[in-house]
Amino acid sequence: MNTLRKSLVIAIAATLGLGTIAVAAPTLVAQAPVTSTASGQHGEKFAARMAKRQAALHDKLALTPAQEGAWQLFTARMQATVPMPTGVRSAKALTAPERAERKAAFLQVAQQRAASRVQPIKEFYAVLSPEQQKIFDSKFHGRRHHHGHA
Repeated sequence: MNTLRKSLVIAIAATLGLGTIAVAAPTLVAQAPVTSTASGQHGEKFAARMAKRQAALHDKLALTPAQEGAWQLFTARMQATVPMPTGVRSAKALTAPERAERKAAFLQVAQQRAASRVQPIKEFYAVLSPEQQKIFDSKFHGRRHHHGHA
């Protein structure tokens, strides 16, 4: 996600009242139609890609046995921030204001999820050697995936 997108996400989330979003989000998600099992297949592929990236990062870091516990805690805490697929895809049945509210609610949740990832990253980073920190800096980007890119 580029800097402009991040700024836009933060600006939209900050501009909208948290109360309206919190009230509108469950209603809008409940109204949206559920589509095929594509989200389930996507979730499986995502989990496989995530596991592959984690394994590659683990190998590049060459963790010591003393660091393994911190790695396990880090990956578990990061996994807890990954959203569960809802199966909700189509917003065509929603009005434009409902879609805007749904998007704002989504962005608010994404911002909260990103904020919850900061502490596990800091804690794991603190147990790495300076050489490992350089590798982590170059290989860990802190995002789940690129939309439209593998």
